Amino acid sequence: MTGPSGVPAIAITGMGILTPLGDAIEPLEEALRAGRVAVEPAADLEGAPIARIADFEATRYANVRGLRLYNRPTRLGICASRLALAQAGLETGLPPEELGVVVASTFAHLETLLEYDRSVASVGIARTNPALMPLAIPSAPGAALALSFVAKAFSVTLADGGTSGLDALGLGARLVAAGRARAAIVAGMFSVVPELVLSAARAGLLAPADGFVVLDRARRGTAFGEAGVAFVVEPLDLAHERGANVLATVAGQGSAFALAPEGLAGALTRACRSALAGAGIRAPDVDLAVCGASGSVDGDRAEALALVAALGSAAARTAVVAPAASLGESMDAKGLVGACVALAAMRSGVAPPVPRLAEPEVGGLRYLDSPSPIDVRHALVTSTSLSGGASAVILSRPA
Repeated sequence: MTGPSGVPAIAITGMGILTPLGDAIEPLEEALRAGRVAVEPAADLEGAPIARIADFEATRYANVRGLRLYNRPTRLGICASRLALAQAGLETGLPPEELGVVVASTFAHLETLLEYDRSVASVGIARTNPALMPLAIPSAPGAALALSFVAKAFSVTLADGGTSGLDALGLGARLVAAGRARAAIVAGMFSVVPELVLSAARAGLLAPADGFVVLDRARRGTAFGEAGVAFVVEPLDLAHERGANVLATVAGQGSAFALAPEGLAGALTRACRSALAGAGIRAPDVDLAVCGASGSVDGDRAEALALVAALGSAAARTAVVAPAASLGESMDAKGLVGACVALAAMRSGVAPPVPRLAEPEVGGLRYLDSPSPIDVRHALVTSTSLSGGASAVILSRPA
């Protein structure tokens, strides 16, 4: 079976997610529908607003060699991947040469890099744990994930903050469609590193501890939130052949870049239009837009303006949700969290509200203020990064 562009249609057959509001899609969906917000002031981080996963214990989800050596975000990625493989029915039986990995990881190595640098500075190179050095490079989390699941077809790491997750999903789908692997794990993970949080707070990027909102005229900054998300993608024909449950298809993906902040809305508009064209659908066919807005003063405005431009006359009727309003900015995992929310709404027929949204800055969009029944055939998921990246994915309900 092929998509509109003539390339093999790519299915999502497995999904794993770990967030502060749940370690499976059902409890997360329930929390989002209730309008719960996981962001709280952290006393150990000068009151900065963050969302942490409580009582995370990796061995509850996965038991792979070397797990104790890996840092928290790497363990989050491994655990989410194990959950996704289990749902896809591919925990065993797939030859290593037929499984690939694409990981979104800009900051997952940072915790280990800082630990290594501190050790070298304090006790010297001779007394520093040598195992830290290879785990401190940017591609190490992705390599650890590939080693954990013996994935030998390919191992690719993308690093562009908030857009890495959706870009990874698009790349994973293209590599599988090209026959580079029988299936691929696409994962994104982010954990709260104190140095990153404090530097962002001192740069004025974070919201007040009691004032985190997204898309609202009163927003004053973002808040970081932990998450680990993974998908399993494979050709739709082969998924049907082995009797797998198809959650959705990756119908289209587009990426663009803005050279300056004022160009971000235009870049995301281009990415959305590219995703729509790749999916072979028009803007009025989109039933749900999962926006990556996370409280950034410039980023939220750009996301909303891009949706207005890309959806055109359909903007006022297309439901818009923003999971980061509940979960915080999860960087490399953000786009994949949005994809999970889209798949949940596609399955249940109900989309969650945008909590605490009192006065949207950008009008012309249908921001949900309560759980709403929606027949989701096609969902548009968007995300941007501080560096100017913009990415969009179209997920379609299987026929």
